[in-house]
Amino acid sequence: MVISSGMQSMDTMRRVYELVKPINPNFCFLQCTSAYPLLPEDVNLRVIQEFKSAFPDIPIGYSGHENGIAITVAAIALGAKVVERHVTLDKTWKGTDHQASLEPNELADLVRSIRLVEKSMGSSVKRLLPCEMPCLNKVTFYVLVFILEVCVMSL
Repeated sequence: MVISSGMQSMDTMRRVYELVKPINPNFCFLQCTSAYPLLPEDVNLRVIQEFKSAFPDIPIGYSGHENGIAITVAAIALGAKVVERHVTLDKTWKGTDHQASLEPNELADLVRSIRLVEKSMGSSVKRLLPCEMPCLNKVTFYVLVFILEVCVMSL
């Protein structure tokens, strides 16, 4: 079950959680602001982190009504596990959400971008990576040369 939080408060979402959890433990909440198109300053992506903290046992996602894909991709970087976007074949069609919907090529771009961000999240452990070795070896060589030059000049 997917539950969008558009037009709701945090108190309401807590009550929804308490109501749904005993009946169906397989559900997720989506951060959503119900406006078409949604302005960036009204998105409130930080709610994703608040939902993750308040409801750690369910997936948290994002339902986007903004233009473009950047904000939805940012939601993934902030931990959204589910995304929902409207899709249209023509943004000029009548209706409240066609303008804020994605056309098929934008949907493909969104999926590619999400996969790239997921891949780039990597590990939380900071360590020297194998891909850094050529650079390290090069820098180490020049540092040693510099140290030798300083030593020779000080003689």
